[in-house]
Amino acid sequence: MWPAVKQMKEKSYNSGYDKGINIGKLEQSEHLVNIHLLSVEQAAMSLNLTVDEYLAAVENLKK
Repeated sequence: MWPAVKQMKEKSYNSGYDKGINIGKLEQSEHLVNIHLLSVEQAAMSLNLTVDEYLAAVENLKK
């Protein structure tokens, strides 16, 4: 049981939940980036993330 809980916690952390990222805001910012209304840098800044953190969160969102 404990390994499964540890695995779920790691998955949650890697997807951004434990970092305080609002998934709805992440999805919306990704949409705005995709339609070229926001740059990746602006989207990351709006979520208080670095560009690398933003890109990782978006990648995990797609999984």
